[in-house]
Amino acid sequence: MVQAVLKALCVFCFIVSMTAAASISTARAEGLDYKGMVDEIGVIFQDALTLYKKGDIKEAKKKAQSAYFHVFENLEGPIRINVSASKNAELEEEFIEIRKMIVAKQPVAVIEKRINDFMVELRKVLPELEGGEVLVAEASDEPQPKAQAQAEAQSEGGEGSIEPVWQQSFDNIQAKLAKALDAYKKGDANAATDLVIQTQFEDYKNSLLETAVRLNVSQAKDYQNNEAFTEIAWLMQTGEPADKIERQVAALAEGLKEDLPGLPLVEGAASSEKMAAKSEAGDKDWSKVNAELFAEIDKAIALYEKGEAQEAIELVQDTYFDVFEASGMEAKIGARDAAFKAKLEGHFNLMISQMKAGAQMQQIQGTFAALKEDFAKGAELLGQGGDSPAAMFIYSLLIILREGIEAILIITAIIAYLVKSGQTDKVKVIYNGCISALVLSVITAVLVKWVFKVSAASQEMMEGGTMLLASVVLFSVSYWLISKAEAQKWTSYIKEKVGDSLSSKSLKTLWFAAFLAVYREGAETVLFYQALASGASASGLTAVAGGFVVGSLALVAIYLCMRYGAVRLPLRPFFLCTGALLYFMAFVFAGNGMMELIEGKLFQSSLIAWMPTIQFMGIHPYLQTLVPQLGIVLAAVVGLVIMAKRGNTGGEQ
Repeated sequence: MVQAVLKALCVFCFIVSMTAAASISTARAEGLDYKGMVDEIGVIFQDALTLYKKGDIKEAKKKAQSAYFHVFENLEGPIRINVSASKNAELEEEFIEIRKMIVAKQPVAVIEKRINDFMVELRKVLPELEGGEVLVAEASDEPQPKAQAQAEAQSEGGEGSIEPVWQQSFDNIQAKLAKALDAYKKGDANAATDLVIQTQFEDYKNSLLETAVRLNVSQAKDYQNNEAFTEIAWLMQTGEPADKIERQVAALAEGLKEDLPGLPLVEGAASSEKMAAKSEAGDKDWSKVNAELFAEIDKAIALYEKGEAQEAIELVQDTYFDVFEASGMEAKIGARDAAFKAKLEGHFNLMISQMKAGAQMQQIQGTFAALKEDFAKGAELLGQGGDSPAAMFIYSLLIILREGIEAILIITAIIAYLVKSGQTDKVKVIYNGCISALVLSVITAVLVKWVFKVSAASQEMMEGGTMLLASVVLFSVSYWLISKAEAQKWTSYIKEKVGDSLSSKSLKTLWFAAFLAVYREGAETVLFYQALASGASASGLTAVAGGFVVGSLALVAIYLCMRYGAVRLPLRPFFLCTGALLYFMAFVFAGNGMMELIEGKLFQSSLIAWMPTIQFMGIHPYLQTLVPQLGIVLAAVVGLVIMAKRGNTGGEQ
């Protein structure tokens, strides 16, 4: 309820700010005072800084936002036309960054420097604005020559040609507003409101359609369009009837459609169209993601240098979730190279541990340098364009093999044990556990990703908890199997004891071990495939499906070879090998499970500098990961001692 009220207030403030912007622009209709606007932005930012120094974060944030909505919006069109669209986007991004810094409670000196640097950049464009093209449309509500020509063409029955970029923007706006309306009708007002605002910025403003309307139709029409977007969002947030909102959507679409015939291109629009097409294809500028990530880490290091270690640690953690995971970079790299993904994650944990331990700045900077080098490789791995179908096939094949082989090792050991001990009829119980785990894996992935939208940190903790539970179960099973290898009379034990023990508790333990082995891998596999397939072309999706099918067949072949090969082993080597395998998996899961909990912010890691990272063994240089692994080693030693004593006394296992 509180969240809904706050969102409603935000939408209301946005409407007010848009109205105020319109008023300011109307007052300047006789001639745009570019220098006055820039000075006004500087004054507003200084006011925001004053509020921030007083500790009023909320008002400082609102004041900083007003610099954009009240003033800079009137400069966007002139900057796009007289300088460049990219320069406008660069300046626009600074407003977002300054707001983020205020919300993150960055040091005053850091924010003040960012504002001063921004004002220097903003003033650099003044000569080009004042000596550039006069944006008549922004200074008058009268139809411009091009608009007049449009009107004449339409009055004579001609429709006029529509530039493809404007048609694409219009189609996107229509489709997304229809989607928002559908979400609203289904009761999700928050998602609908967010989509309307997103459409306004991405498909009306950033496509440069807004600039074209301002320049070639009238400023009044541009504000009419913007107000229509915000009114629709407001109606949705306040729970107005769907039919009323539908009429507003139709009116906005009709108004936009009227302006399209004959509307000329503006500089940057063609490249904007290409970027939109690229975005639709699922491509992303990963170097830009890296730049954002590096900037956030830079801020964290600056905080650490000032003695604010806890704030720095929190910012590094937030960067991991808000940039690395939220951008989709983690999942896409994981879909291609899981070991490399783990290496990238390790940089964050290492830096957090160093900050917690009070490491020297030189050491922190060294970690940051290594992070930047590997993230540059990550951006190169993902590339600037779509992967070829052949590459998609290989990635898909590797995902299913990589995630499936671990589970098959465990399941094969359990099933071979049942067959070896004459309990073939119990094998179907293990298959039941595997199938149950597969079904629940898919359900879990869907719930986590698309229904409940569980946070990244919660996903890490959930996976870590599953790993630790699997570690405990696998250790108990491994001890059980190895103990059978030390029995003096294996054959009599199998005939007399196993049937009884497997009828109840032990069989349930084996079922649970198989279930956890598949479930732990299954949910992650689904999410990896989702990341790999997102944005793929039709041929790419076909390649992903082909890789999955071939990989699945390969897993079946591997299982059959292991299943029937293991049964041929003599009893003693069989029990020792399978027990050792399950013990090793328990050891790996213990380390990796604790690592997931650290990444989920449940613990802060304590670095052990001399300890190396051995990824395939689940060994990480942190106290929190090594303690449970040491516990498993000690438990194994104690177990072996007990078994040795029983063997010497002829005790039955």
